[in-house]
Amino acid sequence: MFSDYCVIFDMDGVLADTGPIHFESWVKMAAEIGVNFTRDMFEQTFGQQSPTITRKLLGPEVDKVIVEKWASLKEQYYREMVREKLTPLPGVLRIIKELESEGFKLAVGSSGPPENVELLLSQLKIKAYFDVIITAADVKNGKPEPDVFLNAAKILNINPKNCLVIEDAPVGIEAAKRAGMISIALTTTHDKEELLGAQLIIKDLTEINVADIISLFA
Repeated sequence: MFSDYCVIFDMDGVLADTGPIHFESWVKMAAEIGVNFTRDMFEQTFGQQSPTITRKLLGPEVDKVIVEKWASLKEQYYREMVREKLTPLPGVLRIIKELESEGFKLAVGSSGPPENVELLLSQLKIKAYFDVIITAADVKNGKPEPDVFLNAAKILNINPKNCLVIEDAPVGIEAAKRAGMISIALTTTHDKEELLGAQLIIKDLTEINVADIISLFA
């Protein structure tokens, strides 16, 4: 059994393909500010916390309270748009169940606010599988800093070298690397060339099984 090991799942682009809806909600919020939010900007910032992205839209001079207000509005739009539209990405349910049966600890490590994470996990009906859930509210520094993943390992009392992260964004792969963890990258939102820091790059979780994950630790 692998009770001393942990697999940490990012949320957006790993458990569900929420990227298109995030993009829509950014476009809607940015239009209200009077800024054009482009696909290129989305791809460059996906995986970062909303206040960090909103700061880039508003500029360095704008008060932090205003930045956080706009960031919250964006997330409100996202939750309104995404409700009842969520389905797990291919292979997610199978791999979670297989890992649980082998005794792995399971965690979610997301840059999203807790309201988003709660909504997604409850809609997908998978919350009960996870031993710990870390969101943007639980850390001081977002990805690519390693705080999200290190926090999960600390709560579970598991050595970071015994943790594997499943991510879809370059900032997430970098965060895993800084945490001293191995990673698997999914090409849900980024091309393979942008994810080369991961130990394994795959299209989706149908391409691997628990034996593949165990072999990565070896």
